[in-house]
Amino acid sequence: MSTIPSRPEEAINWVQAHITPWTDNAVLLNLDPATIGELSALASAAANARTAKINAKTAYRNAVATFDDAVASMRSLASGQVSIIRSTAKNAEDPEAIYTAAVVPPPADRTATPAPGTPTMFKHSLSIGGDLTVRFACPNPARVGAVTYRVDRRVGGTGQPFVPFVTLKDRVLVDSGIPLGTTEVAYRITPQTSTKDGGLAQFAIQFGAGNQSTLVEQAPSGVEAKKAS
Repeated sequence: MSTIPSRPEEAINWVQAHITPWTDNAVLLNLDPATIGELSALASAAANARTAKINAKTAYRNAVATFDDAVASMRSLASGQVSIIRSTAKNAEDPEAIYTAAVVPPPADRTATPAPGTPTMFKHSLSIGGDLTVRFACPNPARVGAVTYRVDRRVGGTGQPFVPFVTLKDRVLVDSGIPLGTTEVAYRITPQTSTKDGGLAQFAIQFGAGNQSTLVEQAPSGVEAKKAS
C-alpha cells in the first residue's frame, strides 16, 4: 500500500500537511529545503487546479440547466404557435396553403387500430370430474389494446346451433357444464376489442370411452382442418 494516497484530493492534503514538518526538520530528515520548496509550490498549484476543477463542474452544471430551460421554454412557445397554425388551417378554405406558408407539415393521418389476431395452439385437459380446460394463444398486433374473447358453444354434432357461452379476459376456457353422455362439444372463439373483431377459431372436443378426449380444430364452416390428441 502506497504511503501517499492515490486519490488526487487526498494526495494534495497529505503533501500539504507534510510541508511544514519536513521544512522544520530538513536537516534531521536529510531533505533538501529547495526541493521541499518546489514540492510546496506544486502542492499549491494542485490545490488551485482542484478549486478550478470544482468551479468548472459547477459552471458546467449551471450551463446545462440554463440550456435545458431555454430549449424547453423555446419549444413550449413554438408549440403554441404551431397549435394556432393548425387551428387556423382547420378552419381555412385552403388548409394546404396555410401549412405551406408556415413551413409546417399537416398532421399525419392516424393509422387505424388493427384488429386482434386469431386464436391458435389449443391444448386441452379433462379432469376426472368432467371439467374441460382449454388453453390457447392469440398473437395480437401492436396497439390492439385490451382484448376479450367471446366464446360460443355447440353441444352435439354439426346439426346443432352455436349459442353464446362466456366471455374470457384470459386465454383459458373452463367448461364445467358439459351434459353427461355428450359425444362432442364445439366452441367458437372470437377475439374482440371495443371496436373490432379478430379472426374466428373453431374447434371441437370429441369424447370416447375411458375418459378419452380428442381436440379437433375445424374451419368455421365445420369442416375438419386439423386433428390432435
